[in-house]
Amino acid sequence: MSFHQNKSRILAGLTAIAIVVLVGAGIYSIYSFNGDSLDLRDREVRLIVSGSMDGEPMEYPISTIPIDSLIMICHLDQDELDTIAVGDVIAYDRNGAMIVHRVVEVRDDDSFITKGDANSSIDPIVYPDKVIGKVVGVSKITGELVTLAKDKIVWVAAFAACAVIMAYCILEIRRIYSEEEDDDYDDVVR
Repeated sequence: MSFHQNKSRILAGLTAIAIVVLVGAGIYSIYSFNGDSLDLRDREVRLIVSGSMDGEPMEYPISTIPIDSLIMICHLDQDELDTIAVGDVIAYDRNGAMIVHRVVEVRDDDSFITKGDANSSIDPIVYPDKVIGKVVGVSKITGELVTLAKDKIVWVAAFAACAVIMAYCILEIRRIYSEEEDDDYDDVVR
C-alpha cells in the first residue's frame, strides 16, 4: 500500500470520527436544551434580546436568562396551564410581542403575576388565553453563536475561509495527479 493510500484512509477515518462526534454532540445538545427530551413537537426556539431575565441566579430549574441566549419554549394548551407553578418561566403575548418572564404568583382565577428577574416591578396580570408556553431550556453559548451568525462580517470571513480551503483542495488534487503522471512517465521510460 502506498503512502498516499494510507494517508487517504487515515483522513477518511478521522473525518468519519469527527462526523460521529459532531452528530452525537448535536443530539446531546438538543436533548439537554429541550428539557432532557428529544421530542420537538410543539416547541419553539427564540433568541432573548432584552436583559429583563438576566438577574441574580435563582434556585429554579430555569435560573437566569442572559441576553443573547436561546430558549426552548414548550407550547401549552389551555387545559395544560395548571402545570405552571411559581418560579416557572413562561412566554406570553403582550400587545403582539412575546414576553418571557418568571411566574411570581398563580392567582385563583388561573391568571398569573409575572416579573422579569432584573426588573423591580411586576408585570400586568397575564390571563390564561395570553400564555404561549413554558421555557424548558436555555443555552447561552448557542444564542451567542446565533447572534454572531447574524453579523455580516462573520459571513464574509466564513466565505473567505471556505474559498481558501477550496483553493487548497484544488491545489492538492492537482499535485496528486501530477505525481501520478510522473510515476506513469517513469514506468514508461524504464
